[in-house]
Amino acid sequence: MNIADRHFVLEELTAANASRERLDAAAAEIFGVFLEREKSFSFNPDVTIDYPDVGQPDCPFLSGPLRYLAGLRDAAKIEGAPFGRVVILTTYADRIHDALVAEGYQAHKIDMPAGPDHTFAYIRDIDDAPQSGRILYLEAVNEADEKIRPSFAIRLLDEAGALLGGACGSVHDRDGRRYAYLATLTIAAGLPPTTGTRLAQAMFDLLRREGVSVIHLGTQTAAPFYEKLGFETTLHLIPDLRSRTTDDGRRVTHDLVMMALDLPPA
Repeated sequence: MNIADRHFVLEELTAANASRERLDAAAAEIFGVFLEREKSFSFNPDVTIDYPDVGQPDCPFLSGPLRYLAGLRDAAKIEGAPFGRVVILTTYADRIHDALVAEGYQAHKIDMPAGPDHTFAYIRDIDDAPQSGRILYLEAVNEADEKIRPSFAIRLLDEAGALLGGACGSVHDRDGRRYAYLATLTIAAGLPPTTGTRLAQAMFDLLRREGVSVIHLGTQTAAPFYEKLGFETTLHLIPDLRSRTTDDGRRVTHDLVMMALDLPPA
């Protein structure tokens, strides 16, 4: 793949030509590039983010979600910065749904056939802090879910074989259709314009060959990019969650959204 005066190599990995361990390793490498790019984005200071340790045997959030949330809210009140809204993104709806709905949370099912099961968003405006613009965002996601273990990956390499980015995710069938969940798509900083778009188009070609007709994803930092590719927002969770400063000094904000694309034919 040639872009400007650069030559890149695309390495495609699927269950047909790579082991599960090789796909896992590729996904981990790609995620490492993604983490480096994420360093250029800051978080909205009016949003407090909490990640419960869902890996521990008796996670306080999963065993007592209302008590856990009340503790976070009380701490914010003591600090003089109460939350006006609580937003929860979780893959554990099967364990906490009834308690949250009974407490007045609005439940939004996030249906991603190739993504994690039991994915929901829960949103509640806090009655005793109606004027507060502060948001508590809690994310409780099972990243070790076997269902989203990568089944495809594309590695973007330079001519010397160094990794400069890539894309990875999972593919599953449901009701006679094939779906993809895009876990990561990223490139290193400083690459020529259109590199990300060309990588995405290569991923589309790969997924078409795999029989995929719909792609789902969630993003905090790249909704405008995905919109240009044809993705549509299916759920808007938090406005202005992340921001970055462009080369010309402008501050650009990004929303937390869930997105989907009906993959067009080639």
